[in-house]
Amino acid sequence: MKTYVIEEKDELIAITLDKLAEGHRVPFEVFADDGELKKSLFDSGFLYNVFAKEMIYRQGLTRFYIKSANNLNFNQYLKHAEKLSRIVKDDNVLFSDYSEYKRKHGYIDKTLISPLTRLNFELGGMRYPVYGGIPIVGNPLSVEAIDALLKLGADVVIKGEDSPKYESYLHGLMHAEKESGTELRSIQIKQELLRCLFSKFLHNLNDGALFKCLMQETLNVVHMIQHFSEHPIFDLKDLFQIRNVDSYVSVHSVNVCIFSIALGVRLGMDEKSLFHLGAGSLLHDVGKVLISYEVINKQGDLSIDEYKHYCSHVVEGANFIEKLKDVPKHVYEIILQHHERLDGSGYMQKLMAKDIDMLSQIVTIADSYEALMTGTPKRKSMSQKRTLQILRDDAEEKHKLNRTAYRALNSILKE
Repeated sequence: MKTYVIEEKDELIAITLDKLAEGHRVPFEVFADDGELKKSLFDSGFLYNVFAKEMIYRQGLTRFYIKSANNLNFNQYLKHAEKLSRIVKDDNVLFSDYSEYKRKHGYIDKTLISPLTRLNFELGGMRYPVYGGIPIVGNPLSVEAIDALLKLGADVVIKGEDSPKYESYLHGLMHAEKESGTELRSIQIKQELLRCLFSKFLHNLNDGALFKCLMQETLNVVHMIQHFSEHPIFDLKDLFQIRNVDSYVSVHSVNVCIFSIALGVRLGMDEKSLFHLGAGSLLHDVGKVLISYEVINKQGDLSIDEYKHYCSHVVEGANFIEKLKDVPKHVYEIILQHHERLDGSGYMQKLMAKDIDMLSQIVTIADSYEALMTGTPKRKSMSQKRTLQILRDDAEEKHKLNRTAYRALNSILKE
């Protein structure tokens, strides 16, 4: 956040925020007094929302100001604020606006925001149907402010163009916590750095050097999880803590990658197999960026044609990966087969058990677990108990999923 130094020409006048219209942009800059200095709370054009309101309250801010030159603008805004607050958007319009905000912003792991490291990017929040900025005073954030951020029950996002700043922040955090951080914390930061790299790759699919770097970082994560699993005081279940509220391809893919590697470790796989498993699970949904954004983000049921188009992401992804150099066959098969089911009820090839690669069957378990545990605007998240019950039925009763992989997941989570 920037600190505002009062100049004579920029005299401030006190205001209250109780009549600001949620869900609408505020056409003037607002400052807050934190007891020591007057600091910029948010700029003109800020999208005021319930997250902003709650964070302001939780930070104990009570005194607010605008520049005297904006007083007329403020009074005009107040005349219309009540009417704005009563406007209810059509659900389709709301979902479209929400999706557009999501497209322009990138997810960050809010549990990695630390009082040890300064932020040099703005924060936003998303929990359908609410989205918008999160005003913060003080930098680095206080423990109290971070706790308030975690209690919002929303994904925290940044502007897409601020992604390099976030990566620099993560590297700084790794250095700051070098002595005090745990091995689990290091894996969490590495996981988020892998997600940032993967997100960059999704926007630059033809960058061979970037892909090579992505594969190397995947192998590094395999090594870290292998080492972590050998530590007597840690449990693999600690790697299954899903932190996101909404669904992003990059977030989902890296979660599935971590889960798959953990399952592979539990099943006693060697390093080569774990790397194939990690790479394939990371790339399993790469085809989603190659098909229609409107279909991927459509609210409500898909038409028959739209569903066929959606299902084609497995073929599109596999075809893309097949063109890359030195990609192991198992990685290609995971991408192509992760929606197949052992009884032949999956897609796109309707394969039966004997024809589905074992690594693909493991990824299917990890993918299903992550998808059920993560809420989206279209579907609420499920409890872990209900998720395991569904997977158990599909593995043990319906014989759709690999029983051994399911039992490995269940054993990890029940430790």
